[in-house]
Amino acid sequence: MENAKIAVIFGISLSLGAAIQVTGFLMHNSILSTSGNVIMVCGSCWMFFQVIRAKTRK
Repeated sequence: MENAKIAVIFGISLSLGAAIQVTGFLMHNSILSTSGNVIMVCGSCWMFFQVIRAKTRK
């Protein structure tokens, strides 16, 4: 259950970040594109630390 929750939140973070980044790129808005990139990186870092936490619990 824990791994499924991590995967779902990671997927939402990546898809939302990618959508914002592509929208910013298409609108030639660098702030929007950068915001999407930051959301994707934050989601990746969050997943990394959650996986480490889950492995140390076992």
